[in-house]
Amino acid sequence: MIYAVINLEYIVIILHFLSVFSVNFGLIFIVVVNMLLLESTVIFSVKRQNRYIFYYGVILFIGMLILIIYPFKGVTIHSSGYMKWNPYFFIYLVSIVNCFAIIPIFYTSFKIYFKFETKELKRKWFYYLIGSLGLVIFNLYPVYILNLLTHIMEENESFLNIMRPLISLLGISVVLWASLMYYGIGAKLKK
Repeated sequence: MIYAVINLEYIVIILHFLSVFSVNFGLIFIVVVNMLLLESTVIFSVKRQNRYIFYYGVILFIGMLILIIYPFKGVTIHSSGYMKWNPYFFIYLVSIVNCFAIIPIFYTSFKIYFKFETKELKRKWFYYLIGSLGLVIFNLYPVYILNLLTHIMEENESFLNIMRPLISLLGISVVLWASLMYYGIGAKLKK
């Protein structure tokens, strides 16, 4: 519905593609920050960081692009104007994002948490963990699942009309999760 004023279907799909790519591409930077905290810049060099970011971006971009174009029609527009993801697109996106971003974020976050010795650092990092977990569970996955359900349950418009506002309200929680992440690693420790 963000693109409601645009009537050209292919423009809407391109804009949706860019939005989804940008949101998912941004996750790799959390992985890089965690890796830098876990290892030094000597071990996780700038070259290695750039390589990881580049490969993730290429795999995500090309895979999504292939699944969106004609034979697969991975993303289409519902009659009411909402995006529909076919199961192939959904499975690909969730698999790539989970394997290269979500799992590494949580794996490195837990490793960092258990490396900390002071109670204050552990407490602050715990807020970061809760914030990142909340972003994934309450903001990222519900939108993915709704886009898939729009494709699968196209005839059950009443169910979708109930779910859309609920997931939109859930989206407001991004402020809470981002605040917890900031408080976990952005705010200064008291002396």
